[in-house]
Amino acid sequence: MGPFYACIKRDKAAGEWIRGVPEEVSQEWLNTNRRELSGNFLVEGDEGVTTDELNDGIPDKGWTIKDIRAWLKEHDANPSGYATKTSLLKSVDKVLNPPEPEPEQAAEEQAIEENKGDE
Repeated sequence: MGPFYACIKRDKAAGEWIRGVPEEVSQEWLNTNRRELSGNFLVEGDEGVTTDELNDGIPDKGWTIKDIRAWLKEHDANPSGYATKTSLLKSVDKVLNPPEPEPEQAAEEQAIEENKGDE
């Protein structure tokens, strides 16, 4: 938009962008024209675009936080409160690769199970 009061929209038939006047557009329009918007535009309510980099249905850095949270909820791992994308992706990793019990702990559990059979 630059220093001007108004600028012509990409689709000239649609009119002008007027500085300071809110304009509502669809999420689809925003996703299509995102790169055309310079830093002079304030975008509110943007849901972002989720892209599955490996196309495997497992959250990665291309997923939005909202979609990662939904995936975790489906897999019974609800992160509580505020969480960054990085911490959510760590939670995804824990769901996919649960930590194995330490050998010492596993041996104790096995001994308990064996003792139950003697009673």
